[in-house]
Amino acid sequence: LTENVKNCRRSMGIKTKEPWQGYVVSACGSATADFICTPLDCVKTRLQLSRSGVVGEVYKGPIDCTTTILKNEGLKGLYKGLSPALLRACTYGSARIGLYEPLKQLIAGDKPADQLPIGLKILAGVGSGGLASYIFSPVDLVKVRMQGDRSGKLYPRLFPAFYSIAKKEGIQGMYRGSSATVARAATCGMVELVTYDEFKGGLISASWWPFRDSFPTHVAASMAAGFLSTVASAPIDLVKSRMMNQPCDAAGNPKLYASPIQCLRQSVMNEGLLGLYAGFWPSYLRLGPHTVLVFVVVEQVRHGMNWAA
Repeated sequence: LTENVKNCRRSMGIKTKEPWQGYVVSACGSATADFICTPLDCVKTRLQLSRSGVVGEVYKGPIDCTTTILKNEGLKGLYKGLSPALLRACTYGSARIGLYEPLKQLIAGDKPADQLPIGLKILAGVGSGGLASYIFSPVDLVKVRMQGDRSGKLYPRLFPAFYSIAKKEGIQGMYRGSSATVARAATCGMVELVTYDEFKGGLISASWWPFRDSFPTHVAASMAAGFLSTVASAPIDLVKSRMMNQPCDAAGNPKLYASPIQCLRQSVMNEGLLGLYAGFWPSYLRLGPHTVLVFVVVEQVRHGMNWAA
């Protein structure tokens, strides 16, 4: 190998010199992306809950949903769930990306992690996404509940929302829908992280790509990761939103769906297969830019702080 190719190989992945640096850069990227993309995430969640019986409004599409929220709830309605979104970014968002490279190295053992076959990279992506999601599932639940609260009276603030849900539904209620959340996060970790890793490595190694490990490479790889991740995770994301935001009886038991499988089956029966992709374009319009922002900020902080390994 030439020295140029060796340097390219060293720049692949999103590895940092120290593991804690990976969590810091991941939190920076996730928080920046979540702050900018919260309105799109709110529209996506409302569209997923529409026609499910979870919320009363039925929207014709993303534009109708956005204008309805603005008309009935004002601009702040689009930013419902911002506080748990930022908390989630600094916890789950930090861990799911920060764990990826250490898990790759753990799987690789004494060998270079960047030489892992794609199947083992997928295993690392599933592990990092799934583990981080399960630990911080209550944060995601509060975010979805606050975004689905049209009146703003049920969950007006972050920590009272945690207390209210825990008091009424118990610890079990805080993890309602966690199986769907973990499935989505594992899928996103598998697709998003591995796609970015592979696309970035492929572009850096390609003789026809002149940019190497630079801003255009980060944008191109993250755009591919965002699209494929949305396609893979949209049905799981819809089930997760409906499971988490469904009403409960006095005993804290869910009224609509007893399990993610029942939710999936009932959604298909009532709305067809395309119903599983309700909110797909808002989801992609959120996840596409969100993925680009996450990885671009991660790379800028990683290189700017001289933490890139």
